[in-house]
Amino acid sequence: MRDPRPSTMTATATTRRILVITLSNIGDAVMTTPVLAALHAQYPDACIDLVCDPRSSALFAPCPYIGQLFVRNKQSGWRGYLQLITALRKTRYDIVVDLRTDFLVYLLRARRRLKKYPNASTLHMHSVEKHLLAVRTLVGHCLPNAELWASEQDAQVVATQFPLNGRWLAIGPGANFSGKIWPVECYAAVANALKADFDGVVLLGGNADQALAAQFIAQAELPVYNACGGLTLPQSYALLRLCHFYLGNDSGLGHMAAAAGLTTLTLFGPGSPVRYRPWSPRAGVIQDPRQDILGITVQSVVAKLQSLLVSAG
Repeated sequence: MRDPRPSTMTATATTRRILVITLSNIGDAVMTTPVLAALHAQYPDACIDLVCDPRSSALFAPCPYIGQLFVRNKQSGWRGYLQLITALRKTRYDIVVDLRTDFLVYLLRARRRLKKYPNASTLHMHSVEKHLLAVRTLVGHCLPNAELWASEQDAQVVATQFPLNGRWLAIGPGANFSGKIWPVECYAAVANALKADFDGVVLLGGNADQALAAQFIAQAELPVYNACGGLTLPQSYALLRLCHFYLGNDSGLGHMAAAAGLTTLTLFGPGSPVRYRPWSPRAGVIQDPRQDILGITVQSVVAKLQSLLVSAG
């Protein structure tokens, strides 16, 4: 897509404060991190503040170049939104980048305002590419990787709690609604079919995925570590970095796994893999032609995963 705006860059010496308004869901938030990486590379001495949601804020807290986190809580209604705007207006930013709304950028004090491109003109693009369009006049044509962070303390906690030796398969059995969830007995069948390729399975997810984890463990023929509901988001990221491969539904965990550098296989029911697959050249996807998650077979997942394992080495 041709960018109609001027291609001049903003001088790094005069850019000291940047505000980025991120998206809400975990996967969407991860897909905004290439924008942060591009801005930090272009303005390494600038302080980058963020507007994020209560849950996704944990993803950004360990980032070494992030300044202040402003949390937008939807539950607080318009009163909370006005309080957020008031807090943001206390700072005059050199650049404000709004990847979420069409209007907030105009309510803030800034020398330069950049906002998201409309969906109608970007549906053919990956979400990361769409987000980077918003800042192209600042950073040029670049496609950074997604990135996340974990503190040394979180990494040590995870390494102590999960002493993984060898090749471990990370599985995310849950998702934010049932139409995205592949049957847990199918995940167990895949893991059992590949038991010669892995030393064990790590299950990741939230408290809501505990029942799925219990069902998986009851059917698994491999050792299983169950981390569902037991870790913070940075700790989950630290645990993913210890694994060899990730398999899961279309959810935030797949994007976190890609940011951790894993080869991933995401199973799509409804949704657009072109737009929402994990941002990585090592990200594989399977989607039933009818966009029915139940149409995906165990055999197809095993075959795809084996081919990805060969490619990954």
